[in-house]
Amino acid sequence: MAKKIESSMSVAEVVRICPSARSIFDRHGLHGCGGEHGPAESLEFFARVHEANLEALLEDLNAEISQSSQQPYVYHETLADYIYRRFFKAGIVIVLSLGGMWGVISLLQISLGKELLQPSLMPAIHAHAHAMIFGWVGLFVMGFAYQSFPRFKNTTLWRAELANLTLFLMLGGILLRAIADMLQHGGWALSLGGISIAAEVTAVVLFMTIILKTSRQSIAPPNPYETFIIAALVWFLVQAIFDGLFFFAEATAANLQQTVFRTALLDAPLRDIQLFGFAALITAGVSQRFVPVVYGLGKPKHDRQKLIFWLMNGSLLVDVVSYMALFLTGNVAWAVPLEIAYVLMASWAVLLVIQLRIFTPTSQPDRSWKFIRAAYVWLLIAMLMLPFLIPYGVWTGQGFSHAFWGAHLHAFAVGFISIMIIGVSSRVVPILAGIDSNQLGSLWGPFVLLNVGCAGRVLLQILTDWLPGTAYSLIGLTGVLELSALAWWGIGLWHVMNLSKTHRQSALGAPAPVAVR
Repeated sequence: MAKKIESSMSVAEVVRICPSARSIFDRHGLHGCGGEHGPAESLEFFARVHEANLEALLEDLNAEISQSSQQPYVYHETLADYIYRRFFKAGIVIVLSLGGMWGVISLLQISLGKELLQPSLMPAIHAHAHAMIFGWVGLFVMGFAYQSFPRFKNTTLWRAELANLTLFLMLGGILLRAIADMLQHGGWALSLGGISIAAEVTAVVLFMTIILKTSRQSIAPPNPYETFIIAALVWFLVQAIFDGLFFFAEATAANLQQTVFRTALLDAPLRDIQLFGFAALITAGVSQRFVPVVYGLGKPKHDRQKLIFWLMNGSLLVDVVSYMALFLTGNVAWAVPLEIAYVLMASWAVLLVIQLRIFTPTSQPDRSWKFIRAAYVWLLIAMLMLPFLIPYGVWTGQGFSHAFWGAHLHAFAVGFISIMIIGVSSRVVPILAGIDSNQLGSLWGPFVLLNVGCAGRVLLQILTDWLPGTAYSLIGLTGVLELSALAWWGIGLWHVMNLSKTHRQSALGAPAPVAVR
């Protein structure tokens, strides 16, 4: 008599009992997850994450297993199934080289020079920031979207070969831009910078097209979280164009004074568009689809998705316009809408944490949960700092404190975005590899190092206004701690991604499903 399938059984166990059941899982959006034999998560977990009807799924599976003659099922891994690994691995390489490593070197130079604003470091700092946004955040977002969005929509990725092309366009753009930034001026800088901008904008446009076309293939009804995704894609394109304008503004500056003026005018709005427009919206959208169901947090008592969405977009628009108007006119009246924008940004951060129920007990504990919760703590810290940016500048007599602003940006970029990337990828990749995450390391080492490094950087950067001798002597160490944490985590994640192609063969004695890629 055939064994009855129950909700507590893992997908992998079901596939071992009944290989043809894999075709049923594929119809529900699981294609490629966990390799040939499927992930180690339970059927109940699978149904919840993919919004499938658990009772109907169990009925179909039990009907399949009871058939006397089963149709053979042959698993074939396609580009759409493994493309995320290319983007994730490229993102790790970027963050440990042009992104994080370059940032640490610049921070150590700042520590030795005991000055935050060193004109000689500006090209390296801008190249580092560009690599972090496009190569670290951008590549992980793209890889996750290509893998997960089609499965959340129960469809297939539209034109996977074009998705693959976006990786090479983005990598080429990042590399050329780093060279152009270091050349600073002249024909070669402008030419390489122009090619870089064209490649990156093309990659972003293709990425947007692929995701939207994939969505239109689906018969699944639209979900409110998708409005965050669409808005994030728009801001992704806006920041790519704005970033190009920023490069040409600096590359064509006639002298240092003009360079400083153009940087002061454009840098802050650009970073806000990149972080609060692209990164924050995509994270908020993914979080609302991913975090509550994966960690079993349940639904909020009051759904505030629409309010959060309009607060995020509206506050950013007011922020960019009022900042540039204040800078260009010198009229302090523009500080009022700017301060209002900062308060609204702090408000959406608080509402988002409430919406996700981040501080409620999780019913699905996992090693990645501490990263998710810590990331949202850092979001609150970063955004609650914003309303104090203007008062702090006035109080210290600076008008605008680069130390306080930089500390806020670091709390957001590393504390929130980077830790969120680590948390989500540490949960998703083992599922895709078919590995029980409980059998992997706890990641407490990278977690402690990254949070200590980030906290130290935020505190010490502010203290450069008050205790420059002590603060500058220690601030370089914080970057070393953060980079060490990223390397520790990155090497581990790379290993798990490699296991997705090999561990099933060695563990189960099954033939390799595909040629090694």
